[in-house]
Amino acid sequence: MQTNALQISDNFRRMAFRSVFSIVLFVFTYLLLITLGIGVILLCGLIAYFLVVSKAMFITLMLALGFIGMGFLIFFFLIKFIFSKSNKIDRSHLLEITEKQQPELFKLIHEIVNEVQTSFPKKVYLSSDVNASVFYDSNFWSMFFPVKKNLQIGLGLMNSISVIELKAILAHEFGHFSQRSMKVGSYVHQVNKVIYNMLYDNEGYSNLIGRWSDASSYFILFAKGSILVVQGIQYVLVKVHAVLNLNYMALSREMEFHADAVAASVAGSQPLVNSLLRLELADQSLNVVFNYYSSKIAESQKANNFYPQQYFVLNQLASAEELPIQDGLPTLSVESYKKFNKTKLVLDDQWSSHPSTEQRVAKLNALNLPSKGNHKGIAIDLLADKELLQNLITERLFEGITYETQPSLLAPEDFITDYKKQEAESSYPPVFKGFFDERNPYKNFTAADLDSPALDQTLRFEELINEQSAAELNSLKTAIADKETIGKIHRGEIQIQSFDYDGTKYSAMDALPLIDYLATEIENLNKALDQRDADLFKFFLTQAVRQGELAEFKKHILAYQQGTIHSQAQQDACVNLLEATAFMQTSTPLEQIRTQMVQVKKMEEPFKTQVRLIMEDIGYQEVISTEMRTRFEEYLDKNWSYFGHDTYFNAEVDAFFAVVTDFTLVVFKHHFNLKKTLLQFQAGIISS
Repeated sequence: MQTNALQISDNFRRMAFRSVFSIVLFVFTYLLLITLGIGVILLCGLIAYFLVVSKAMFITLMLALGFIGMGFLIFFFLIKFIFSKSNKIDRSHLLEITEKQQPELFKLIHEIVNEVQTSFPKKVYLSSDVNASVFYDSNFWSMFFPVKKNLQIGLGLMNSISVIELKAILAHEFGHFSQRSMKVGSYVHQVNKVIYNMLYDNEGYSNLIGRWSDASSYFILFAKGSILVVQGIQYVLVKVHAVLNLNYMALSREMEFHADAVAASVAGSQPLVNSLLRLELADQSLNVVFNYYSSKIAESQKANNFYPQQYFVLNQLASAEELPIQDGLPTLSVESYKKFNKTKLVLDDQWSSHPSTEQRVAKLNALNLPSKGNHKGIAIDLLADKELLQNLITERLFEGITYETQPSLLAPEDFITDYKKQEAESSYPPVFKGFFDERNPYKNFTAADLDSPALDQTLRFEELINEQSAAELNSLKTAIADKETIGKIHRGEIQIQSFDYDGTKYSAMDALPLIDYLATEIENLNKALDQRDADLFKFFLTQAVRQGELAEFKKHILAYQQGTIHSQAQQDACVNLLEATAFMQTSTPLEQIRTQMVQVKKMEEPFKTQVRLIMEDIGYQEVISTEMRTRFEEYLDKNWSYFGHDTYFNAEVDAFFAVVTDFTLVVFKHHFNLKKTLLQFQAGIISS
């Protein structure tokens, strides 16, 4: 390993020093509180003594017990967290492996351990997911006594990275514990967890106070007194914790960059860069497989091995995005990575803050360390009897599922056939690179735009649909989703003290300015994408005129525009009716049901009108099945009451919701077909 990669930066040393100072400040404050707590016990004991001595009677005895109890409750609050339960890791989903079973993988781990100069993991586990981590059971005492780490490696990860990339990822994990100076960060990490528990993990303590105060009405006042004192202690701890946490935020980022530098020194910069950029795609690929078999539960079908199918989906997604394939694995740029990254938010493990992937990649590229070692092939091939292990892990994932009948195994080729069929039926021309998957073509044109077209010869398709357009679209989806989640944090619907956004840590109190920032970002992205939509319309209009296809273009674009208008009216009628019938899904008082039914019948009329229109429109017939038609006809012929004599007519209610489901599906499929027909025509007139 190149020793210069392990050189601790001045910024790291500065952050480490500040963190140590914060720890000392906390310890001093804590010891001072302990001393005061002992003083409170003595004072309460003294008061209790004088109460009993001055006049021994039932009331003074109960008051004395109240003072003693209050003193011990306050002191217990200060020490109970030292004896908190270990933060045990759930290992039921993990499969332990040994060196005898997996010599090649352990050989690689030994190689990494020696180069990183750390201890070999106590145990090595395999899991199902796209992940690798070093973990251990931690409690208060683990800050003072050495604890051996365990290594967890996901088969989903090994199935989607190369051997040299696995080496880089594991070197990063071990890099956190490789140097003596890194122990500062590990120590702060543990203290942060303890402090967090002292401040916020008080359910058991609250229950104890509740039980004590319930024992006698005399103790209620003393229970409230102990709560007030504890709140004062917490106030002091919060202030000290804020100082410690602020310094730790900066240190944790430096720790991640340092661990990346260690990994780059062991394996090179590029292997870690490649793996970081591919992980989101690998995770998405495995989720596609998981979701597919979730949909097969009703048919009592399952798989014996997820991982060849994950690898297939990984390469299919790469092919759809025209990503280069190197040694059997797709290679992503930062721009293509952004398309697959679903969020910039991190809500879990707030004491282990990570910089954003883009920031880490930039640092690694700046290091520019050459790849090291002669490690070839995909990481999963390191495993002896890999198919047996894959089958075993897959079987474990199905163990918690209940099937109506004995499940049968679905052949891998059937999965591939279904996947390709679904892709062909539900996808748009690949030339658009997924831009229109969740976005609609431009429809705000006028008749004059088509009758007297203003041509623009400067527009180029490759400048309108590219990685930048995909990144803008994904950034918009991410910003909208993140804004909604942060809004829930701000409103208290998600109870959390802090969160990471784009590699920066925020407290829950800082959510509102971030919401405003995201609102501005969403507005700017919408403007950019709206302009791109308009430019695409102009581009295809120009191409249609140049190629003598204007009449055909007008036919498709007008059909789509009209279909979109109809689709909006259909959706409005359906949504209004569903909102009116929402009470039917919950427990509702009888009188309220009768009142609400009046509104239901009112909202049902425009919905029935829309059902009647799609039944009469020849354009919808190909997406209305025989069963759907039968249900629609029955619904239009009948005037269901849904409720009477203080009870629901379940057959009518069930039939109604079946019609709503059918209607939603028909509207979606019809709109999809109009959109696909337009895009297929446009794809055909793109000039070479």
